[in-house]
Amino acid sequence: MGNTASNTPTSSQSSSMQLHTSLPNELLYSIVEYIAYTPKLPDSRSESPFKCASPELLAFSVANWQLRQVSLPFLFANIKIRDVVEVHQLEKCSALFVKFTKVLVIKPLPQLGDQTISKILPQLKKLSEVELPDCRNRTELLRSILAHPTVTSVVVDELPEESMCNDDLSKVALPRRKSYRAMILPEYQKYFDRGMRILRLQLSEGDSIITQFESINIPGLKEIRIFIHGYGDKISWAHVLSSNHPTLNELWLLGRARRYLKHVVPPVLSPFMKESQQEKLHSCFIVRRVGLRRTNGSSYSPPEWYVMGLSLETTPGSTSIIEILTLVASSFPKLEVLTLGLNQHEEMYDIDDLASVLARFSSLRILYLDEVFARLKFGPEFQTLMPLVQQFDTPDVFDEMRARAESGLLLFASHLAKQVRTLDSIHMSDTGYGYDNSGNRVGSWFLTKWLHVLNGNRDISELLSV
Repeated sequence: MGNTASNTPTSSQSSSMQLHTSLPNELLYSIVEYIAYTPKLPDSRSESPFKCASPELLAFSVANWQLRQVSLPFLFANIKIRDVVEVHQLEKCSALFVKFTKVLVIKPLPQLGDQTISKILPQLKKLSEVELPDCRNRTELLRSILAHPTVTSVVVDELPEESMCNDDLSKVALPRRKSYRAMILPEYQKYFDRGMRILRLQLSEGDSIITQFESINIPGLKEIRIFIHGYGDKISWAHVLSSNHPTLNELWLLGRARRYLKHVVPPVLSPFMKESQQEKLHSCFIVRRVGLRRTNGSSYSPPEWYVMGLSLETTPGSTSIIEILTLVASSFPKLEVLTLGLNQHEEMYDIDDLASVLARFSSLRILYLDEVFARLKFGPEFQTLMPLVQQFDTPDVFDEMRARAESGLLLFASHLAKQVRTLDSIHMSDTGYGYDNSGNRVGSWFLTKWLHVLNGNRDISELLSV
């Protein structure tokens, strides 16, 4: 059953735990709360409320009686039921689930399993969020969940069975829809009329629904992602989004395939583009995507959109990335997500210099770095981390090159974590090649990984998908 597995602490963990068991439970609770769950991948667009227990929480829960008691509220807060065996575990340990469970994910089960869960549900006094895949074939269970007085949200992956259109569906949310046609079909409207929400919408610039935003309201909509073909000259439809969709918080404009946002420039990006021309930097980069977030506004000022995400890719022969990043940092003080692609860049930079310019971003939380390793210069003490400079034709050597690149990128990430104090996560994607004596490619290495900033010391650790 999800989040209930045990884990044996190492001797070093046990020693550390023994040192802290003299602390009051209130302080221990705050410590456990901080490390209780594994962070989700920042690029995950999942609306699942489920949080996965961290290895540290599992280790704490079996260390001793005091830490076990402090860990229980977190250990049993998020439960995932995947088969009939876990349904029986839910029955057997119902006292713990009754007391602590807040989030429940119920994977497809035989009918008997759904019936058993329906009987247990009223006992879960703290249950607030449920994820129910395959809801169309589980109507009775869905009705039982919606009737639960403390449940506020039920995430489903498809429309419920049509008979549910007679029920109150205000707790039901579809996480995402990619087809704009679904928004204008009568079939969907019946569910909207009963309160069902759609949280994310993915569209293309040519979709006719874009021109219908003035007359169409999509309940609960939080985010729209629009793929731009690159040929339009305006986004006149954008101004209606705020007034028609009060829950809408994010709008992403994305270049489709290898196209970029050249002609479709939102007004909030215009001053940046103008200044880049004045500084003769406009030909040094292209914009792949822009993320906008809406301010809350007030009775005195209407909501406004500001740039919170930006994806840049340097062009061949581009000048200093230091100058480009300096301009970006000054233009977008609220930027939280930055993607930097250096595949066509040629200059190299000391890792401290590059980390220092990124430290100018006062709100940056997530950083994507593509093909950055070849652009990094390490000091003499780090030369052993650099790739071998010779001809290669054996797989083992490519593994060694990849390992060296990984060590160098981890070192750079460590510098970033220390200097960019708001940074939470870093995604690194890199490639390298080997050549024979004739200059032909004979092999390559590739790596991609998420790194997460862990604590007040700004240590980093690999972040795995869960």
